[in-house]
Amino acid sequence: MQPKIRFGIIGCSSIAERITIPAILESKDAHLQKIGSRSALKAKKFAKKFSCGSYGDYEGVLEDSNVDAVYISLPIALQADMIIRSAKAGKNIICEKSATTSFAIANKIIKTCKNNQVRILEAFSFRFHPQHNKVSSMIDKKPLGKPYAFISKFLIPMEKSKDNFRFNKGLGGGALNDLGCYIICASRVLFHDNPITVNCRLFSDKRYGVDTYGTMSLGFPHNRQAFGIFGYENNFQSNYEIVCSNGLVFSRLAYNIRKKERAIIDIHTINKTKIVSLQSANQSRLMIDKFCAELRGKIRSSDTFERDLLIQAKIMEASRISSKEERLVNIKGFK
Repeated sequence: MQPKIRFGIIGCSSIAERITIPAILESKDAHLQKIGSRSALKAKKFAKKFSCGSYGDYEGVLEDSNVDAVYISLPIALQADMIIRSAKAGKNIICEKSATTSFAIANKIIKTCKNNQVRILEAFSFRFHPQHNKVSSMIDKKPLGKPYAFISKFLIPMEKSKDNFRFNKGLGGGALNDLGCYIICASRVLFHDNPITVNCRLFSDKRYGVDTYGTMSLGFPHNRQAFGIFGYENNFQSNYEIVCSNGLVFSRLAYNIRKKERAIIDIHTINKTKIVSLQSANQSRLMIDKFCAELRGKIRSSDTFERDLLIQAKIMEASRISSKEERLVNIKGFK
């Protein structure tokens, strides 16, 4: 039996506490080795909560020879430096999305990971949930016809606060980095392709200097389009639908479904409506499992984690430029 992948945690965030560390503990292929935080008190608290015998600061995690991989969940603008330091320390990496704030930095990250022979995965855990494979299989069938539009909303009501990194420009805050990135990723997953153009509009809160909501339109090959609405100023919405020539498929809870919740998919054709309820699944544990399988050589993704991170960063950069310059941006122009 191969040994488990030993994880160090860099950043005692809410998502680490609620979702990712429990997923590591549930995985048969992973082991929680060490907890790292800027705060010694917080590291100790997390270690006690999750029965982890080793804890300390970030440097202690990177220097620990018993750590095979790190999970990084820091404010977006602070992640790149820690990713690069982790790669140079020989640690494989799962980092929270968005991984970074620019395409140039993403290129530097991937180059550093390659030079140090480590793997990196941007943690869009939703894409590992079985419901999306189910949706893909549905739109590939004849009754629905040809898919031509992806429409998604990711809206979260959130109180604005300078203490929340999402409203801090210097920390990489903003709705595009936090929410719009999901819509980009999901459209790519469901269309099995990458967009060639983007038209994005970001609307900023003058007090905080970050975008609090936005819209985007992505042009895909073969005359397909993706449309997205995202932001903090509305009731909760986390869904997408794929419109086909003879019907549509709708995922009611697309991005942050809890591990005990059932995914509900609505299938509408010209003469019939069908509702499909799937078994619950822990998408974060499935993500951890796949990453561990890659590191242990059990599988090798045809579309590598690193390539996916770069493509995502390129589209995000094009979206920022589109909004700033108020124009359609050709993504192929990026290198």
